[in-house]
Amino acid sequence: MLQEPNYPKEISTALWLWESSVEIVLEMIAAWDSVPFIARYRKEKTGGMDENNIRDILELHKKIENLYKAKNTAINGITEMWAMTDELMENILASTSVKAVEEIYKPYKSKKKTKAMLAIEKWFGAIAELIKTNISLSVLGNSAEMQKLLETYSQEEIIEWAQDIIAAEIAANSELRQDLLETLQKYWVILSKIKSDKMLEKLNEKDREQVSKFEIYKDFSTKISYHKPYQILALNRGENIGILTVKIEKSEQTYEGIMLHYARVLGARLPLSDLLEGAFKNGFDTLFKSVENELRSNLSELWEDDAIASFQSNLQSLLMTRPEYGNMILAIDPGFAAGCKMCVLDEGGNPIMFDKIFLRSPEKSAQALEKILKKYQLTTIVVGNGTWVNETIELVQKVLENMKQSGLLDNIYIVNESWASVYSASKVAQEEFPDLDSLDRGTISIGRRFIDPLSELVKVPVGSIWVGMYQHDIPEKKLEEKLGYVVEDTVNEVGINVNTASSYVLHHISWINKTAAKKIYNHRPYRSRADLKKQLSLKVYELAAGFLRVPESTEPLDNTDIHPEQYALAKYISSSQIDSTEQITAFYTNNKEEITSLYPDATPWTLEFILSALKSAWIEKRIHSTHKKASSGVQSYKVWDIVSGIVRNVVAFWAFVDIGMKQDWLVHVSQIADRYVSNPADELELGETVRVKITAIDEKTGKIQLSIKEAL
Repeated sequence: MLQEPNYPKEISTALWLWESSVEIVLEMIAAWDSVPFIARYRKEKTGGMDENNIRDILELHKKIENLYKAKNTAINGITEMWAMTDELMENILASTSVKAVEEIYKPYKSKKKTKAMLAIEKWFGAIAELIKTNISLSVLGNSAEMQKLLETYSQEEIIEWAQDIIAAEIAANSELRQDLLETLQKYWVILSKIKSDKMLEKLNEKDREQVSKFEIYKDFSTKISYHKPYQILALNRGENIGILTVKIEKSEQTYEGIMLHYARVLGARLPLSDLLEGAFKNGFDTLFKSVENELRSNLSELWEDDAIASFQSNLQSLLMTRPEYGNMILAIDPGFAAGCKMCVLDEGGNPIMFDKIFLRSPEKSAQALEKILKKYQLTTIVVGNGTWVNETIELVQKVLENMKQSGLLDNIYIVNESWASVYSASKVAQEEFPDLDSLDRGTISIGRRFIDPLSELVKVPVGSIWVGMYQHDIPEKKLEEKLGYVVEDTVNEVGINVNTASSYVLHHISWINKTAAKKIYNHRPYRSRADLKKQLSLKVYELAAGFLRVPESTEPLDNTDIHPEQYALAKYISSSQIDSTEQITAFYTNNKEEITSLYPDATPWTLEFILSALKSAWIEKRIHSTHKKASSGVQSYKVWDIVSGIVRNVVAFWAFVDIGMKQDWLVHVSQIADRYVSNPADELELGETVRVKITAIDEKTGKIQLSIKEAL
């Protein structure tokens, strides 16, 4: 019978973790502790697990639980139909995936009975058992079982019904399924072809225009084990659009291998009789199609995970962009027909003035700009990188040159305005600026992205932030969940100033929901972390306090990563004048009694964390800037120039580099280093400053080819 899984044991075995640590993690999650809280403040109990370790445990727990539930559902459903057999039960219990269980249960979920079910009801099961002994047609024809059924049915009908029973058993056999799955994974190939012209004509115009993009997969074949992530996602896209036909090769060798396995299951010798092989062929075809679907689903999931990992890495780098606080900013959203929207933001990022200029009226625009520049003590000008960015910057530069403002001239930055339109039309933007239109909101967002990218980007749905590849081919819910982890981890890692943060940032803090975030926001300012207890429950305060900063507090520890429950120990360590991690073990051993009296769960890990937190207090963790200083357009560049650029995106084949123009340009993986590079992410990260050589400029299109290795 089905037994509930021993989750800690199964998870620890699969992930190579201590069973006791896994059990503790599951207990803490059941007690509503958050992942960031456990990872930072409960390392003593988990054995030093980080956020990824903990989420791996939770993800595997969910998979094991789903498999258990699927098996339970199948067993109960089949049993209620009085159709359960020992062989069916054995196959269900032996199944290692939800897909395999679903395939076994599928015939029994339908109100319509399958041919195999009807055959069993008509008592053809005895004939099926005889055929499985590998007997010949003549011997079967003379059997008593056959003779009795011949009184009602023809021999052909009897054999066909009996073979249906055997085929169904083969399709549901977990041993054969696992053998076929492993064989295809190791040895066989996936094939693709472009569909016939007649089939392509049925596509809509937009999809037909994409046919040329899939020429590389016209007659494509490669071993499953050799596939690259982007190839699977590209094949899936081509198939979903209706351009490609994709399948896994069904070879004679595979067929014969599974047939040999089946013969061993029966205790029979090859060759199989015509009767038995006929049944096997039908069962194998059904089994192969099912395994093919499962394998392609598994491959897609693996490659989705790979693509998501790239998204996560890029998103983390983007969110960790260094803030530029304390600037009076003029933000400009460039445009032509609708004009360039402008907004002046004070040092706190609050909008204090809006205006608009039109590039088609350069003299009036210059006068408007000069008026703003004279009125406000601006320190920085920020321009979105949309269309007309070059023309806008050129106008601004001319005005500044005429005004002889060389300092401000050197502080014009181009900010990536992608996703600003997503934000400006969102409910979040409407709540934040209910009296402004979407264009004004978008302009504010452009300026604030320079001031504090993290605080601004958390307002954009993570699934809309394009920092990866094949984003629209990944299940939306899965992508948002995985990228949400990055936002959660980054916000909690950086720590948030509770007196300046928006409610949109606050609700990403450990266990603070939107309601609690608004409550915290509406009751500012706070003079200490302890003041937050007035707005939060004890549990939420416990989980959130260590990630919130109160710079105005008279307690210095309120502006560190150290949790209030660790303050007594932190002060003891601070007074002991330990200044290096090498001293920790000896200090802990010599003072264990005093240390554990101050913090019972303390281990050397705790001391190391506290010492590190004390040293990094008041130090900004976001140190890399992704902001690019403006330069002139393409006409100022020539082939073989070496210029500075910022990496904006890193994907499977290339990196996108911003060299201060209206769009980013590609650096192919072969041009990243003077050695073989298989994955650009191994060499580059989003936001990194690089030197690139311009290797070609297309004068007609303005496209630029870049090389990093040529600039080394």
